[in-house]
Amino acid sequence: MSAINEDTSVKQHTITINGKVLPYVARAGHLVAYRNVAPTRKSGAEAAVFYTSYTRDALPKENRPVTFLWNGGPGSASIWLHMGSWGPKRLKSDAPNMPDPTKQPESFPFEDNAISLLDKSDIVFVDPPGTGLSTAIAPLKNKDLWGTDIDAQVVADFITAYINKFNRQSSPKYLYGESYGGIRTPIVANLLEQAGTSHYMPDLSGKPAKVLAGFILNSPLVNYNTSCEMTRGRSSCEGYIPSYAMVADYLKKSTKRGTKTQEQYLAELRTFARTTFKDTLTTYFDPSNYLQPKDSDAWSTFAGSTQGKAVLDQLEAYTGISTEYSAMYFNFIPAFYEQTLIPGSVLGRYDGRMMVPDSNSPDKDADSYINLAFLNQLKTYFPDFVNYKFKGAYQPLNDEPRYIWKWARIDSDVDSRPQSITDIQAVLTFNPDSKILILHGYEDIATSGFQTELDLEGAGLISRIPVKWFEGGHMIYNTESSRAPLKQTLDDYYALPTQDALGSSSASVSASALQLH
Repeated sequence: MSAINEDTSVKQHTITINGKVLPYVARAGHLVAYRNVAPTRKSGAEAAVFYTSYTRDALPKENRPVTFLWNGGPGSASIWLHMGSWGPKRLKSDAPNMPDPTKQPESFPFEDNAISLLDKSDIVFVDPPGTGLSTAIAPLKNKDLWGTDIDAQVVADFITAYINKFNRQSSPKYLYGESYGGIRTPIVANLLEQAGTSHYMPDLSGKPAKVLAGFILNSPLVNYNTSCEMTRGRSSCEGYIPSYAMVADYLKKSTKRGTKTQEQYLAELRTFARTTFKDTLTTYFDPSNYLQPKDSDAWSTFAGSTQGKAVLDQLEAYTGISTEYSAMYFNFIPAFYEQTLIPGSVLGRYDGRMMVPDSNSPDKDADSYINLAFLNQLKTYFPDFVNYKFKGAYQPLNDEPRYIWKWARIDSDVDSRPQSITDIQAVLTFNPDSKILILHGYEDIATSGFQTELDLEGAGLISRIPVKWFEGGHMIYNTESSRAPLKQTLDDYYALPTQDALGSSSASVSASALQLH
């Protein structure tokens, strides 16, 4: 324990946002996450968690929010959010443009971030154990902390350690999770709400302590059990149909949208997915494996009939997949779609607008396009901008956890895939005013926005939690046209006192519409 230094690097900067010059402090370092933290003692050291923070220290802490951000995986560091989204600097990858899809660029333009969140909140980027520079503390190993519940517990314990070290007890607190963060973040929020202020050190300011104001989910997966990609056909791909159609529209494999706005087209796609697609699927396909018809002869007869051909033609008009293919695989999972829509090319899972030749090696797929440039930038960014120097390698993506990750929840006796819907419900029980916001990209075929809406609808939460849609893929903030409307949405979120004021998700909004609000 004595070898772990919890001091941070420090560097002063200024940033200009909306014409205002704002001073802030950049820090990076490790904090020890303790499993059993009490106001007067520490025990159960779990991990030395690496973080990078940007704070406006001169502002009153009781009025200054602090937001904790992480990516997903599991096994991903926060580099993608850190270098692309809301920090003071950002890499301009300009998705979906790929000047040479056979190569990974070594660099992107690196610039001041005009839409950083620093005008609204302090921000802390967090790397879970086994990612970035974070590591378990002996006798624990990283693999001991690779599981749905223990992972969330370590992150929650880190947040408590950060609050106590920097005296943020009275600050409004927010969480921001991307991708698998849709599982991690609600669980962390639930743990924090359950603990309340019991693990806070005394606040000498005497200001009232706050637990959690809310959380934001960026391109989340909230239920593995309803994802047709994760279950490999054991659930319906109804939730993916709108995303497929948006990709087909962008790549000009469909003309069905016509003059409709993306918002109008999305409403039409939801209806088609809920009715024609779902009704056909449930009538003719086996719910234990939606890739196989209940009766092959009955399905073949329907597919060859006038009515069946009309259904397949409609599906092709929306998604761009030929009727011949959909007659075999009516409920196609994302991998089929990525490899089939454009012959000779493979679409990106994270952003269906991006594609590479199918002759590319696996390490040069569309999803890896930004990796080299982001990691290269981080190597010089820490010593130059954050004044943090380190030996060894920063781990941006760790594949090992996905092979040994403990998926089963603590209250489950089976090794089932997790969901976080019940944690969202628990958070709202603890704190009915908790502000929750979900952001999705139209062309994301890794975590479909409509599937999230269906999951919320099934839990009776669809009118309570807004789901906002934007042009782009999984990392929406890498799409230039969506950056300003994303920032406006987040500004509105931080400004509103309660979730009820934020409005429901029943009316999704396009990027162009959001620019007006």
